Parts: sequence; structure tokens; C-alpha cells
Amino acid sequence: MTEQPTTDTAATPAAVTTVYLSNLPFTASERDLHTFLSDYGASSVLIPTQTIRRFSKKHSNKPRKPLGIAFAQFANDTSASKAIQDLNGTIFQNQKLFLKLHVPYEAEPTPEPDAKKLKEKKKGKKTPETAADTVYCHDLPDDVTDSEIRELFQLYCPQEIWIYRSKVYKRKCIPFAPHQITAALVTLQSEKPIADICDDVVKTATLRSKPVTVKPAYVSKIQEIKQLVKDNLTNARDPPPPAAPAEIAQQTQDNSEANEAPVSAPASSSDRPAVAAA
Repeated sequence: MTEQPTTDTAATPAAVTTVYLSNLPFTASERDLHTFLSDYGASSVLIPTQTIRRFSKKHSNKPRKPLGIAFAQFANDTSASKAIQDLNGTIFQNQKLFLKLHVPYEAEPTPEPDAKKLKEKKKGKKTPETAADTVYCHDLPDDVTDSEIRELFQLYCPQEIWIYRSKVYKRKCIPFAPHQITAALVTLQSEKPIADICDDVVKTATLRSKPVTVKPAYVSKIQEIKQLVKDNLTNARDPPPPAAPAEIAQQTQDNSEANEAPVSAPASSSDRPAVAAA
């Protein structure tokens, strides 16, 4: 006699229908609402609440506050539909009650980024043009000298060196004051590509025992620095414009009046107010 194996199948829970109730009085309890819906076969009632932290002693014994909504579960769709049809808009504890079927929230799947659109966006961004013979060095010491930079790039025949200071703004949520950095533009004369020169200098060279950040320089930055230097030299060489004849005559008259004005002699001891002796 052989025994046949028995399999225990878990009983599947019966499907229930949830009804959403809104405009519920804050004073209503779950017991009051369950009694109100008992004629329609409500199996359970839930009133969501939120925790309130108060400093006042008057309300310290009531840390939870209802949200004014509730969820009621019914055994089937027929009971839920009948409760909605009969009770929607009725008065419950001096407030008009609204009922409707509860629709569970389902998050929409996040669409995957289209590779073609990403490529088009990258193509739309214009990369600044870089110079073929000039490199950009930043975060240099404040007192860096021309000879130190020439020694750094001595293998690549440095031709021109522009040392300057610029302000850098950190791109963060909290705004910070800009800080100044010392940078340099170095024009080289070498047949080696400028990108390879930057890689070699970053890997091997150091300045005062510290690594150096070197990148190909932007053409726009080179033009900006040269224009600033040109403007400063022009302002230093050009003398201020001569004063107009009328202004010169006025200044001469003011000086003569100041020279002819009488100078008051210091007050003598007899003119000073006497101080009564105690």
C-alpha cells in the first residue's frame, strides 16, 4: 500500500475592494466610522494620522492628528458600489462625506535615455577652440617666476610666457566668495602634439615639489589676456590730458587768494580765559 504525497496549498486571500473617504471630521474615530458603514458590510476601517510635535503643554497629550481621510475595505465590489451610491454626499458628524473607489498608486517606469538624443545634445555643445602651440598652467605659486616656468618646459622651447591672476567661482549650491589663482599661458615651439606635451609634463614634471596642472589653452583665453596687457600698457604710456585754459586761470586765482589771506597770530596768555583758583 503506497501513500500518495499530499501538497499543502496556501489559501489565497479573498479579493477586497477599498473605498476612499474624504472630508472626514477630525473628531471622528475609526469605531464611529465602522459603525456608520456596518450596514454595507465594511470589514475594516483605517484613518491615517500624522504625528505632531508641540512645545505647548496644552496640546502635549494629543501628539497625533488625523488627516481628514479614511480607507474602508469591503468584501466585494457590489457592497463597495452600494456604499458609494448611498453614502456619497451624506452628512456624517455635521460634515458632508465624499466616497469613491480607491485606485492604488503605481509608479510609472522611468524612461531610459535615448542614446541618439544624448549624442545630439553633446554635438550641440560647442567646445572652445584650443591653441596648437600654447598650454595653460593653473594653481601655480603666487610668487612663481618666468625662469621657473621656462625650466619646466625647457624640452619644448618656450617662446612666450604670460603670468596672471584670475578669480575662480566654485559652482556649488551654497555660494562662496571667489578665490584668486595664479596661472600662466606658455607658447611652445615643438613638433610634438600639444596634448601629448601636457600629458608628459603632468606625469613627469613638478614645480617646487608639487605636481602641475597643464592643459591645452583656449584661443579665447589667449586673446583675452593679450588684450588686457595691451590695454594696461596703453593706459600707462598715455599721459593725462592737459587742463583747459579756463581751469588753469581759476587755479592761479585760487592760489593767489590763498597766499594773500592774513594769518591769525596765536592767542596770547592775556586773551585766554582765566581759570579761578579753588
